Amino acid sequence: MRRASEAHLARLDLPDGCTIATLTEKLSRDRGRPIQLMSVALGAQSPCGMWLAMDDMDLIVVEANVSALHRDHIVAHELAHMLCCHSDAAGADAMGIESFVPHLDPQRVRDVLGRTSYTTEEEQAAEMVASLILERVTRPPVESVWDVPSDHADAVARIEKSLNPPD
Repeated sequence: MRRASEAHLARLDLPDGCTIATLTEKLSRDRGRPIQLMSVALGAQSPCGMWLAMDDMDLIVVEANVSALHRDHIVAHELAHMLCCHSDAAGADAMGIESFVPHLDPQRVRDVLGRTSYTTEEEQAAEMVASLILERVTRPPVESVWDVPSDHADAVARIEKSLNPPD
C-alpha cells in the first residue's frame, strides 16, 4: 500500500516546500476542474471532512472548528481520495448536509457523496497518501546557521558530540 501511495504522489511532481494550497491548485489544474474548500461547523455526529465531486468542480467540506494542522490533514485526506481515484458516487446518506450547504440540491449531494461508503481499504489508502502528503508539505523550518562565539566553541562542540554519539 505504501508503494502504491508513493506512486500517486510521484505523479504530482510537487515542488519542494509546497503547501496544502499549492497541492490543491496543482491537483485542480491536473484534474481540469476547480477544487474549492468550504469550512463548515459540521458537529460531532458528522465526518470532519468530505469530498463532493460536482458536475463542474470538486468541493471539499472541512470542519471549521479544528486546528490548522488538523485542517491540513482533513484536506490532505480528501485530496488523497481524488488522487487514488476512489469512487464518490456510491449514493451514501446525505447526513443532513442540506443544513450546512443549503445551496446544493440534497438529492445531488446523495448522488455524489461517498465519504461514508468508502471501503476500509480505500480509507486506509487515503490515510496513507494523506500522511505522505503531509510529510511533503509540512516541513519543519530550516535551521538557521549561526556562528559560535570562539569563547563558547568548546562547550558547543561537547554538546553536539553528546547529542550525536558515534555509531
